Amino acid sequence: MLPPRRFRSLSTGLLALFAAVPVVLPESAAAASCAPMAYAAESSADLVRLTALDLRPLGVPVGPVAELALASSRSTMDARKPVAARAAARYTEAGVVGLELSPLFLGSAVSQQAPPTHAGPAVYNALSQDAGVAKVGTGALSAHATWVDRMACGRQTGPAGVSSAAVADVSVLPSSSSAVVRLPRNLSSQAVTGLRTVGGRTASVAAAEVELTDLRLLNGAVAVKVLKRPTLTATATGAARTSSVEYSNPLLEISGPGVPTQRLNTPAKHVDVVLPATGGDPLGTLLRGLNVPLLNSLVGSVHVEGLQVPGPGKYAMLRISLGALDKSITDAAVEAEAASLRIQLILCGPDQAQVTVLDLAVGLLRTSATAPNVPVVSSPTPSTSPSAATSVSPAPSTSPAGCGGPGCGGPGTLPQTGMGPVAYVVGAGVLLALLGRLMILLARRRSV
Repeated sequence: MLPPRRFRSLSTGLLALFAAVPVVLPESAAAASCAPMAYAAESSADLVRLTALDLRPLGVPVGPVAELALASSRSTMDARKPVAARAAARYTEAGVVGLELSPLFLGSAVSQQAPPTHAGPAVYNALSQDAGVAKVGTGALSAHATWVDRMACGRQTGPAGVSSAAVADVSVLPSSSSAVVRLPRNLSSQAVTGLRTVGGRTASVAAAEVELTDLRLLNGAVAVKVLKRPTLTATATGAARTSSVEYSNPLLEISGPGVPTQRLNTPAKHVDVVLPATGGDPLGTLLRGLNVPLLNSLVGSVHVEGLQVPGPGKYAMLRISLGALDKSITDAAVEAEAASLRIQLILCGPDQAQVTVLDLAVGLLRTSATAPNVPVVSSPTPSTSPSAATSVSPAPSTSPAGCGGPGCGGPGTLPQTGMGPVAYVVGAGVLLALLGRLMILLARRRSV
C-alpha cells in the first residue's frame, strides 16, 4: 500500500497554482451582498483509459470493449449551485457494452462535496483487484472539497476541489507472465479546481496531471520511460485575451531489443514497432497466456468460429505516440483536452489494410473553466500600523470661484473664516523677509 506521504507530494504540484496569498476584499465590501457569479470549472485525469479493445482479428475471442478508465480523479466547481465544490477519485469508471465488473472493483471510490467545507480529505485504501481486461494494484484514493462563501462572488480565491488516485501498478490485458501494457511502480492522477487572481481579476482554474515513470510493453519487448510528466491547466477570466491554456507535454524515451533508443516529445511524431520482429514472438506469447475463460465471463460469450490467426503477409504493429492538445478559448469558456501518451496495437494486412485491435490512452487530461467578465480590482494592501487604517486626508476646498474672503457666500450660508488669518500671517512674514534683505544691502554699501 502506498504511504500517506505520497498524497502530500502530489498536492504540492497543482496546488502551487493557489500558492499566492488569497484575495479578500476589505470587510466593508465583504459585508455587502455576495451574489453567486458564473465561476465554474471542471477537471479530470485518467491514468489509463481503454478506448477500444477487440482481439478477435488476432484470433483471440475477446471484444469488443470500450471506455474503461483506471485510477480516475475528478473535480468540479460551480459557484451558482448549492453544492459548489465536488471532488472524487475511483479505481475504475466503466461505460462498457457487455462488460460486467465486480461490485468491489466499481465500488472502490471516495468523494467529498462542499459546503460545508472540510478540514481534511476523505481517503480510501484499496486492495489489488483483477477485472480480466485490466489489473490494478494496491493504492489509495483521496478527495477534498472546500468552500468559503466569499468565493461565490469572487471575493476570495483558493482551491475548491482536490482529488487524487495513487496505485502501485496497472496491467492491461494481463497474462500468466506479464501484460500487453504494464505500468509498474507508483502511479497517480490528480485533478484540481478553484479560483485565483490573474491581472487583478478573479479567474476560474481547472488543472489535471498524471505521474508515472515508465511503461513496459509486451513483456518488456518495448520500454517507455517518461522523463517529464504531463500537466494541463485551463484559466478563465471572462475575457479571451487574458484567459489561457497551459500544457506541459510529456517527454518519452523509447527503447528495446532491436528498437533504437529515441525520444518523443511532439504529437506530430510516432514510433512504430513491427511485431514479432523483436525477440521471438512476444505478442503471440502474451496472447496465448491470456485467461480467455475469465475474459469471456466478463465481456460476454464470443463464438470462435470464423476467427483466423494472422497468417502469411499479416503482421502486428505497436504504435507509440503523443496525443495532440485540443483547446478552445473564448470569452464565454476555456476548454482543453490532451491524451498524454497513446498506445495502439494495429493489425496490418498484405493489402495495406489496418485494423486497430487495441487503443489505449495513458494520462488522459481534460479541463474546462468559465468566469464572469468583471472590472479589474486591486487587492487591499495590509496595514502596517493601527493608525494607518483610520487616518483620513483633508478634503479639498469647495469654495465657489471668486470667493476667498471672510463672509463669502449667499444668503443663508455660514461665513468662511478659516483661511483669512492664515493668509495675513503668511503675507506679514514675506514682508518682513524682504525688509530684512533690504537692510543687509544698505549696510554693505555703507561699509564700502
